[in-house]
Amino acid sequence: MHISLSRNETIQTFNIWVYGEERLVRGSGLFVGETGVATSHHFLLPSDGSHFIFSAGIYKLEVFSKMLGNQRTIKLFSERLEISQENAKRLTSENAGLFFDWGPDSSRYLAHIETKALHFEEPSPLELLDSLLASSMEKNLPSDASH
Repeated sequence: MHISLSRNETIQTFNIWVYGEERLVRGSGLFVGETGVATSHHFLLPSDGSHFIFSAGIYKLEVFSKMLGNQRTIKLFSERLEISQENAKRLTSENAGLFFDWGPDSSRYLAHIETKALHFEEPSPLELLDSLLASSMEKNLPSDASH
């Protein structure tokens, strides 16, 4: 599977497909039985150095797949998506992600931004004390005693 995202004259293919809920699996194939498959799908840029910047505007999202045994790729889904000026600006943050959730009352996908908080491990009080003592001792050593 892959997606094509276009806005005005710009088209970008996201050809790396991963799926899953808690543990993401790189997609190379997916068996869909009679009951279907419900999972989250994520599409990433190719690893060839492509870089895509989301600007404000209206986008066309197309999802494609190639069925086993078929030579031809088929379009599974097409949807119109809109990114507001405010969301485009917020996306410039390194840890921001763009999500679209279905709005049943408006019958369209609604965009929102989620920001992943960075978690830094704080040193324990003992590690902090050791670091301060080591720094203090280095400053108080005579210059010839450091070798």
